[in-house]
Amino acid sequence: MDCHDFKEWLLSRDGGDADMTRQAWAHRRDCPSCDRLYRADEGVEQALVAGIQAAKAPDGLAARARARASGSVEPIPVGRSPWFRRGLAPAVVFVMMVVVLVWNPFTNPLDSLDAIGNFALANHIRTDLPMAFKAAQTPDPQAWFLERLNYRIVLPNFRERGYILRGGRECTIGPHKAAYLLYDDHGQPVSLFIIPASKVKMALPEDRRYRIEAPGHHLDLWQALGMVCILVQDRNARPSAAI
Repeated sequence: MDCHDFKEWLLSRDGGDADMTRQAWAHRRDCPSCDRLYRADEGVEQALVAGIQAAKAPDGLAARARARASGSVEPIPVGRSPWFRRGLAPAVVFVMMVVVLVWNPFTNPLDSLDAIGNFALANHIRTDLPMAFKAAQTPDPQAWFLERLNYRIVLPNFRERGYILRGGRECTIGPHKAAYLLYDDHGQPVSLFIIPASKVKMALPEDRRYRIEAPGHHLDLWQALGMVCILVQDRNARPSAAI
């Protein structure tokens, strides 16, 4: 399977062809570009599902539906639907942001906070990918990443926050490889992504901290010791302290 065939499979993979799926997974292992494309596609799908599930139907919708079935009510004007305004609209806007910023990982530069944040979020919501190492079995995560990424990361001190490191793996933030570390915060997943500042095409002063809000999540982004760190948490997690 080549890159063209992989893209064709990605568009029709819900068909359930087991042989094509095996070929596609084999191609992913050997092709970083198609692997990034697959991850981006999965991130968009997960974001869309999460946004739809979070949408709340307007009060009285069921009663109006029953009344309309009997022919006793006028149709609801689409432009005034509170369901769209309060529920689906933010989710759809967010998904479109992910599509625009993430779908083309071959050329998309890390030139804005939104671009960096959406790549990190797409990885955070991929809960089906296992960690490549477990913290309990890897006493030196920095050495693990140095061997695979060819740069040394420095882990923030999360001891006061009570975060417990569970594991980590390689991932991609845009077109670049990055370190992904998974922490536990009282049962809530917290994802930390670390990438060299030289890969980011925007100025990030070390004395600045940035907060990015996304549906169901918030992200903290900062630069320290030549590395850009992105911390992703679910919004129902405990509020994070100042970094």
